Amino acid sequence: MGNNSIGDVLTIPHFELINLDKTTKNNIEKVVLVMKYNGDIPATCPNCGEKLYKHGERTISFIDTTLLGSPAEAEISFPRRRCKKCGTIWRPDIQDVDEGHYVTNRAFAKIANSSIKQSFEDVAKEYGIVPTTAKNIFINYIRKKGDALRFQTPAFIGLDEIKIKKLGEVTVITDLEHKTLYDMTLGRNQKTLTEYFANMPNPERVIWVCTDMYRPFEKTIKEALPNARWVIDHYHLVAYANLAMDAVRKEIQKGLSDKERISTKKGLAYTLRTRQSKMTPEEAAQIKECRNSEKLNKLAIAFDLKEDFFNIYDENRTSKENAQKAFSDWEKSIPADDIFEPFRTLAKTVHNFHEQIFNYWDCPIAITNGFTECTNRIIRENSVRGRGSSFEVLRGRTLFRKANLQALETSGMLLGPSIPKKGPVFHFEEIKGIEDETAEDESTYYDSFSYDPFAGLKAWEDYDPETGEIYEDGISKLESYEDDLPFI
Repeated sequence: MGNNSIGDVLTIPHFELINLDKTTKNNIEKVVLVMKYNGDIPATCPNCGEKLYKHGERTISFIDTTLLGSPAEAEISFPRRRCKKCGTIWRPDIQDVDEGHYVTNRAFAKIANSSIKQSFEDVAKEYGIVPTTAKNIFINYIRKKGDALRFQTPAFIGLDEIKIKKLGEVTVITDLEHKTLYDMTLGRNQKTLTEYFANMPNPERVIWVCTDMYRPFEKTIKEALPNARWVIDHYHLVAYANLAMDAVRKEIQKGLSDKERISTKKGLAYTLRTRQSKMTPEEAAQIKECRNSEKLNKLAIAFDLKEDFFNIYDENRTSKENAQKAFSDWEKSIPADDIFEPFRTLAKTVHNFHEQIFNYWDCPIAITNGFTECTNRIIRENSVRGRGSSFEVLRGRTLFRKANLQALETSGMLLGPSIPKKGPVFHFEEIKGIEDETAEDESTYYDSFSYDPFAGLKAWEDYDPETGEIYEDGISKLESYEDDLPFI
C-alpha cells in the first residue's frame, strides 16, 4: 500500500505479520494474514490524563486484494485500554483500511473498479465476499468520486429517454459535438428536467438542444438554458412519414383478399419503407406494379408522399428557405382522399413545431439525436443483461470509466465517456453466451416493458434478487427468451 507494501503482501504501520497461510473459510480457500499490533500503548488517558487499564484484545478481519491466486483476508489483533474516570476506550488507529466495509483501502479501490466492468457475482468470487458487499462497495466508491467527476457542459446537447424495467423513464443526456455521454437522470417530466438543468454547471454554455417532439422540453429549455435553441431531431419527424404510409397500406389491405393482404403485409411492406435511392431492381418493380394496379395505386402515391417528405431534408440541406418552400409544396400535393389523412396529420405536426423543426437549418452542425438513441439502446441492453438493479449502479457503470478516473488526477473537467455506434458500452467478458453486439438494424431497439429480463428464471438459482444480476447458469434460459424478444 504505497510505501507500506512489500510486493503483494499487506503491511500496516505498527502492525507485524506473524503468520501467512492458506485455509478454508465458509467453503472458500483463502490466504489469511495474521497481524498483531506492535506499537506503543499509552499509560494515561488521552482525554483526561488518568491511568488506563487493560480492556481486552480485539481481532477484526479485513478483505484484502488477492494473494497467491486466492482471496486474501487480514486478521488484525490489537489491545484496548479503558479509563475508569471518563470511560474513554483507547485503541490504535489502523491505517489504510476501510473499517466501515471491513476491507483494506487497496482492496476497496480494486473491488470498485472491477465492478465497473465485471458482474458483482464474479467480483465477489474473486475476493471471497458476497455479491451484496461488492455492490455496496461500488456504490460507496462512486458516491465518493461523484463530486470529483465533472464533465464539461456541452454546447450541443442531445436528450432522449429510455424506459427500463423496474426503473421507469431515464433521461439520457449526450454531448453531440464530441459524441460522448454527459449524464443520465431519473424521470422525464418538465419539473424534473428543469431542476436538473438549472443545477447544471455553466448552463449558459448550452446553445443547442436536440430532442423528439416532447412539448415539456420547451419550458425546460426556456427556464433553465437561457442561451439554448430547441431543434427537433429530423429522424423523429421523417419516421412519421413512414407511419403515415403504413396507415395507408393497412387501410388498403382491408379491401384485399387474404392472399393479396399477406403479400402487402410482408414483402411489399418492407419495400415501401425502403428509400427509392436504395432499392433493388426487384423492389423498384414492386412499386411500379402498384402504380399500374387499380387496387394498389394509392400505395404508390403514399410511397411518393413519403419519399418527397424525406427529400425536404435530403435535397435542401443548405437552404432553410428552400426547405420551407419544399414543405409547403409537399403539403399542397397531398390528395384530398380521406385515406391520405395521416399525411395531413403529419403536416399539422410540422406546423405545431414549425420553429423547432426548421431550426435544424440554422444549427452550425448537422445536428441529430441518432447518437443519443444509439447510446440509449446500448445502455438498455446492458441493463436488461442484469448489470445492476438500481439506477445508481447503472449510471455509475456508465459514467465511471477507468480512463475518466485516471484523468481526474490531471484534469478537473472531462469529456464524458465515448459511446460506439455499434457494440456495447462495456465488454462483459464474464457473461458467457451473449454476443457483445447491438442489433444490426439500428432502427430497432428493446421494448423494455415487454421484455422481462427475469422471464423463466428463478430467484437465487438463476439470478441474485438483491443485486439484480443473472448468474451464468441462467444465461441459456435468458437466450431462449431473447429469441422471441419483441421489437418496436
